Amino acid sequence: MRRLVPLIALVAAAACGGGATATETAVVATQTVVDTVTVEPIPTITTITLSSPTFQMPSKNIGCTFGEGVLVCDVLSGLNPEPQKSCELDWTGMEMESNGPAQPRCAGDTAYVQSAPVLAYGDTWGSGGFFCTSATTGLKCFNRDEHGFSLSREAWAQF
Repeated sequence: MRRLVPLIALVAAAACGGGATATETAVVATQTVVDTVTVEPIPTITTITLSSPTFQMPSKNIGCTFGEGVLVCDVLSGLNPEPQKSCELDWTGMEMESNGPAQPRCAGDTAYVQSAPVLAYGDTWGSGGFFCTSATTGLKCFNRDEHGFSLSREAWAQF
């Protein structure tokens, strides 16, 4: 995608002294072509609705826990489709540290806490450099490096 970016320069000339002088102002406009790449936008977080160390989605199928610089979000129905890597236990969800990419989680336990507060659809959770937004289509989380993941009953992705 190509986008035009206007650049405006103002040039002012003024004469000093007495007599009949004139001041001229010229506006010179040029356009520069800039190449852009379309990427998934990192949401602008304006309001953090929830900041507890645990939360769950309204569907009660996804739950997250934050602690020791790691965010873990598990989907009770399991990752769909399962990652191609070997897992001796279960593919429970996604995890990421405050820096670096997200990765599928192979574990024998779950981060899901039944008594955790619900992150309503459209609301945002934030803590320790992580931000997650709840939507009817699933959960989307980012870390301070702008890496993240999406997680739902039907699919998951890391970015």
